[in-house]
Amino acid sequence: MGELLTNLGYGVIGGLILNIMPCVLPVLTMKVYHVVQHARQDVAGGNRARQIHGIAYAGGVLASFALLAIAVIALKAAGSSLAWGMQFQHPPFVAGMAAVIFAFGLNALGVFEWSVSLSGTPQHQGYFGSFVGGILSAVMSTPCSAPFLGTAASFMLAGETPWWQTFSIFMAIGIGLASPFLLISFVPKLSALLPKPGAWMETFKQLMGFTLIATTVWLLGALQAQLTPDSINGFLWFLLVLSMALWGVHHFGGIQFGSVRRYVVRAVALAIVIGAGSGLLQFEKLARKSDEVATVGCKPTQVVCKDKIVWAAFSSKRVADETKGGRPVFIDYTAEWCANCKANERLFLETQGVRQALEATGVLPMKADFTNEDEEIQAWLDKLGRKAVPAYVIYLPDGTFDLMPEAITTQLVVDRLQAAAKRFPPKTVASGG
Repeated sequence: MGELLTNLGYGVIGGLILNIMPCVLPVLTMKVYHVVQHARQDVAGGNRARQIHGIAYAGGVLASFALLAIAVIALKAAGSSLAWGMQFQHPPFVAGMAAVIFAFGLNALGVFEWSVSLSGTPQHQGYFGSFVGGILSAVMSTPCSAPFLGTAASFMLAGETPWWQTFSIFMAIGIGLASPFLLISFVPKLSALLPKPGAWMETFKQLMGFTLIATTVWLLGALQAQLTPDSINGFLWFLLVLSMALWGVHHFGGIQFGSVRRYVVRAVALAIVIGAGSGLLQFEKLARKSDEVATVGCKPTQVVCKDKIVWAAFSSKRVADETKGGRPVFIDYTAEWCANCKANERLFLETQGVRQALEATGVLPMKADFTNEDEEIQAWLDKLGRKAVPAYVIYLPDGTFDLMPEAITTQLVVDRLQAAAKRFPPKTVASGG
């Protein structure tokens, strides 16, 4: 029971931290707009209206995590090995998320107005909009890991963890994610710190729309690592048809028209979108990448070339061969849909300090790409006790490994590389820029 309580606490803290992680930041602006929009409902509906919005938002978050928990429990019962954010390994899910967020972005930019608009009016539609906002925030948080969250995720996704404990930790993560907005909704002193709604909010809403479009671009980047170019082009054409259909619903079937016309226009638009989807969406996966890294103009022995780290593609055989020969191997477990991974790579790994340390120590840099389902990489993560990416580990020639914390810095990585080299001095390794 003590282990469960500890992991429940980790889940709440990890969920709270998710609010500021890179994968949630694109939708954080939408949540900020939502909070400001409804934080001062004293005139329109009193404190009760503000509180209902907070409850609706939290309900959307918890409903999403409950469904995810049920799916995980079912997969565990079937004997599947699981990982946090695994749904982003499936292109149809990524494409669906991209289409939904793209539609929200168009709505914020004023291309169309929908009954579930981000402005949340009239009131009953606003409550449902709060619920939808909670769902979107929860789903977008799942490709991210965070301090404390990785430990809780490893516990709840382990095959031996009882189903009710798995469900409880999912709920704890949801409570942590929703807690800031529940506090703002129920504590008047906190809501009083927010800026007053005004004309500036329309501009803010439009700026928010661009952040949602940027999120769509990020998800498209993940799809490019999963699907063929023809499939990507088909999806882009589908987004164009979707945007035109939503625009058409607004201009030809808006609230200014009669109910019959509105229903007809919406039915036609839905038929067009379904037809476009069936004809344009293919989801043809890319062929598996080779284990050899092809870097133009660089020697195979170089670990740094042209001011960039030369990452070897993941190969269990090569890890075994290199460590057997006395060379440590530094593996970056990553994924294209993992915003944390990409942020860490840009801010802390592809830096002068890490490049110099790799050259000096001779440690082999290797990248384990978990963008798509990969049973071997999943098995290696399981051995580390990790159920999420990113993960950073140095495999040592004596059969041990040095697992780094989820939150890294350049100095931390440099120190760990130097510590590995101190135990296992480097042999002559080519380098160059």
